[in-house]
Amino acid sequence: MLMPPEGAATDSTPDPDAIARMRADHARWLASDGEDGARADFSGMALSDVRFPGADLRRALFADATLFRADFAGADLSEADLSGANLNRADLAGSTLQGAVLDRADLSDAALGDARMEHASLVEASLQRAWLGRAHLEHATLTRADLHGAWVGRASFEQANLEGAMLVGAEFPGTSFRDASLRSAYFGGVTLADADFSGADLGEVRNLTQAQLAEATVDERTILPPGLDTGRSRASAAG
Repeated sequence: MLMPPEGAATDSTPDPDAIARMRADHARWLASDGEDGARADFSGMALSDVRFPGADLRRALFADATLFRADFAGADLSEADLSGANLNRADLAGSTLQGAVLDRADLSDAALGDARMEHASLVEASLQRAWLGRAHLEHATLTRADLHGAWVGRASFEQANLEGAMLVGAEFPGTSFRDASLRSAYFGGVTLADADFSGADLGEVRNLTQAQLAEATVDERTILPPGLDTGRSRASAAG
């Protein structure tokens, strides 16, 4: 049987009835704008394989929780605190994480297809081998995040901050990085077919080659590191 990664927190494992009560209290808390019920606080709890598909968990607390292989498909986690949480192999497909805090969270091998993550904070988060097809990460903060080997097709990082991010071996077919900052990001082995870097800041990026850039779209506003030029890359439609 697949077990949570070694070192996962096991301090507290609430029973199903306790989880149901916490969700009911949280629903009242949301509906009453904090006047009734109680904000759900799952911080530090062991919740491997928990099922929350489609749940309304806006502003809930999951800091440092173990959510290994948890099911959040279609759930609303807007402004939730998932900092330091273990979401390895979690299903977050179609979920809403707008404004959520996922700093230092482990999202490796997680399913995030079609997720709404605008303005989310993923500072130093691990997204290794995660599936992010068609995910929305406009204005998100992913400084020093690790997307090693992730699949990120047709996603949007428009105006996002990916400074110092590890992108090695990731695939970004058709993904938009318009007006994003990727300064000092690592690009070794990255696939960029039809990616759009119009207006993006690629200053001081590591391991980006002219051949990789030639697959992508750039414009006159794109900032490139020394040694690379836009002349052999695709011009944007605006240009």
